[in-house]
Amino acid sequence: MSDAPFTVPETPIPASPTPEAAAAPDGALPLPPFLPGVDDAAPVAPEARPADAGQSPAEAQEALFRQRLEAQDDSRRRQWREQVEQWRRDVAADPEMGGDRLAGTVARAQLALERFDTDGSIGRLLEESGYGNHPAVIRFFNRMADGLMEDNLPQSRPDLPLQPLEERMYAGWSSRP
Repeated sequence: MSDAPFTVPETPIPASPTPEAAAAPDGALPLPPFLPGVDDAAPVAPEARPADAGQSPAEAQEALFRQRLEAQDDSRRRQWREQVEQWRRDVAADPEMGGDRLAGTVARAQLALERFDTDGSIGRLLEESGYGNHPAVIRFFNRMADGLMEDNLPQSRPDLPLQPLEERMYAGWSSRP
């Protein structure tokens, strides 16, 4: 540490206005002039923006902020749609679920969903969000469908001797000393 005394900075730090002082006449808080990290859209050049002579600087700034938010929103929606389409392609290309098996895979997933989603809320959620196309979700519902299918009896093997009844009924228990 230095022995120099603490000094006050040369430029004064502006005091932040209270919410009451910064509020618009209608009681709404004004939008901040800049939010770091939020603006992924390319800045619009001042000459490209529509100039409205009757607009105050705060209104122009708010319009620019809203325009950038809308551009960012559109970009996120487009990216999400592309992600959902990629999931669909992944399922179609999957060797276990896709190709010739795709129709059966989807039917089995729908069977499990119909069986356990009695009010249809999970199905609507998966449909609206796009997550119903995710390979892991489809694989999960196919595994559930496997559990719903009727059990098959184990096939007997003539090359193996039949175990004692106690062994067959209580696995691990042996009547042999």
